[in-house]
Amino acid sequence: MNNTRNIKRFWLVMGTVVAALALYFFFMNNRFVDIETPLSSAEIVHADTSKAIYTKGGSGVQIRFDEAVLNEAETSRVVDWLNEAPASAKTAVDRIEGSIHMGIALRLKHNNQLMIQYNGKQIYVTKIGRFSKISRYALHHQALESYLDQELEGTYYGGDLAKEEQEET
Repeated sequence: MNNTRNIKRFWLVMGTVVAALALYFFFMNNRFVDIETPLSSAEIVHADTSKAIYTKGGSGVQIRFDEAVLNEAETSRVVDWLNEAPASAKTAVDRIEGSIHMGIALRLKHNNQLMIQYNGKQIYVTKIGRFSKISRYALHHQALESYLDQELEGTYYGGDLAKEEQEET
């Protein structure tokens, strides 16, 4: 009789623990994937950038990628820009158009990630949550776009990629 009671208690505790863990993972995963959820600088574990540098050389164009780590002030500024953007500045998209000239990767706690990618015309924000759940949107934010354009100055044959592309169209 006592042994049966212990078995029932064991399964009751195990069921409670499994249910609690399932709820935890569900809420934590959805919290980081929702495009309306504000981001906190305290959630960021690592922030880095990568930009494509186009140069003429030999028989054609050479592309190399410069990578750098964002300092705390730059990271905070990027987070502020993302958080201040209203819902009307965000448009859900399925894929990214064009080639990416610069990206900012924010690695967050709990194996989540936020990537900001810029193709010279449009900013794309991709949030990757737990279990690889993804949400992506195009962002219209003038201050962030100006920052990205400034960072890309001189990377397109020593000139401005955005101006070169506008002249071609």
